[in-house]
Amino acid sequence: MNKSIETMWKQGFISEGELVAPKVNDLYNRKSQNLVDKLQHMFAVNIKAIVIGALLLLVVMSLIGAPWLGIYICVLLAPLVLMARKELDKSYNLSKGQSSLEYLESFNAWLQDSITRYAIYYKFFYPLFYVGMVSQGLASDAGTRVIARLLNAYPTDYVFLDIPGYVWALITVLLLVVIKYSAALYRLDLNMIYGRQFKKLEELIKDMRALKPE
Repeated sequence: MNKSIETMWKQGFISEGELVAPKVNDLYNRKSQNLVDKLQHMFAVNIKAIVIGALLLLVVMSLIGAPWLGIYICVLLAPLVLMARKELDKSYNLSKGQSSLEYLESFNAWLQDSITRYAIYYKFFYPLFYVGMVSQGLASDAGTRVIARLLNAYPTDYVFLDIPGYVWALITVLLLVVIKYSAALYRLDLNMIYGRQFKKLEELIKDMRALKPE
């Protein structure tokens, strides 16, 4: 049992490149399926976490006097949950009547397509989330007091909706930053949660392709 799975795979190939050892073939299939199962489980858990987190956030926001912000965030998250469930169902429906390598390649193709779809959604989610947080902050009692102190310390003739122009300028600049880096922020968040498993998937596919004869 000191031999690695990769070594056993290599030893399981004959000149034509076919796997002939049942034990090697079994390890080949199990390692592939275990990784896919783990990723699918993580995706399913993440969906549940989003739903539970959104409901808890709604309760907390209601308790601190910001129920509309809680509802607003839940509305933003609802399409994400629906999209996530739809995408996960697609992964379950991938054909398993193929070799382990082909199955992993099809799973990886689905994964990359799914990530692209999420990235598009998050380009809208993060800016809208930012707008909601800023709006709530400005409308709150604490926000009103801060604005009043700013106007007192730095008076200006440019005031809109009782908010000085320089505050609007800062809000706008930050919004543009969020818009520009929303996709990058999503991928950073994605890698923090799934990065290790994604790397394993890439390495496994690379190893299998290396073992596959020309």
